[in-house]
Amino acid sequence: MPAHLLSLTDGPSILLDKPILLFGRHQECDVQLNSKKVSRRHCALAQVADYFVVRDLGSTNGIWVNGQRVAEGKLQPGDELVIGNFRYQVCGDILGRPGFPPASAPDE
Repeated sequence: MPAHLLSLTDGPSILLDKPILLFGRHQECDVQLNSKKVSRRHCALAQVADYFVVRDLGSTNGIWVNGQRVAEGKLQPGDELVIGNFRYQVCGDILGRPGFPPASAPDE
């Protein structure tokens, strides 16, 4: 399954089908999130090798990765991203790699 942001709230799930996606309320954004908690140009998400990088673009409410507010953060499958009042989980294949890390073998 292609990489995507699975919506954990009422918002849409988002296919990560471009090298860089711009998120915000403005009509020129790749992903438009209609909420007063989302800035006109809120953040950008870019694919780098086998992970994604999300960067806050000076938004009022910031971005949160796994419960921590960050100016920039690395995203891998299973991570949670919050943009305004929209919550997402990173899912799917990134450059052909499995969507979630393999389960670790039990200790012997």
